[in-house]
Amino acid sequence: MINFSSYWILPLLFMFHDFEELVFVPYWLKDHNPKINGRVLFGGVNRSDILAAGIWEEFCIYLLLAAVAYIMGSPLLVATAILPYLFHLIMHLVFVFNKRAYVPGAITAIIELPITIFYLYRLITLTKAPLWEWIIVVVIMFIIFISNLKFIHWIMAETMHKLR
Repeated sequence: MINFSSYWILPLLFMFHDFEELVFVPYWLKDHNPKINGRVLFGGVNRSDILAAGIWEEFCIYLLLAAVAYIMGSPLLVATAILPYLFHLIMHLVFVFNKRAYVPGAITAIIELPITIFYLYRLITLTKAPLWEWIIVVVIMFIIFISNLKFIHWIMAETMHKLR
């Protein structure tokens, strides 16, 4: 039986999902317009090595977060980190509907959505934090993850331009 209260499930879910992106993004970008509403999907990165570096950086953050949550005994940290990840999975499905075609990450997003929602529910049942603490940590997590995503896309794009 799987222990859905483990803090280490989130990094595993992340890697399962991001392996799909790592494998398929470079090929998908060759044949598809990466723009949706003027924004470029996947930062326009069409090289697996550069994409892998960005994924590795994010994976390290998830591992660090899981380790800190484990040491502190804080399911709140992992539960609130799941929310931006859940939003990320949902955005893949939005991209599919917008493009009316497969977008890398969509298959694992479909597989992981129910698992991630159940995982979030399990962690919420373990969290005894008051609402005000939830609000503060959720806001901090979204700021961290959105800022980091922008940083990763920027650094990957800069690296792509320098290697051309």
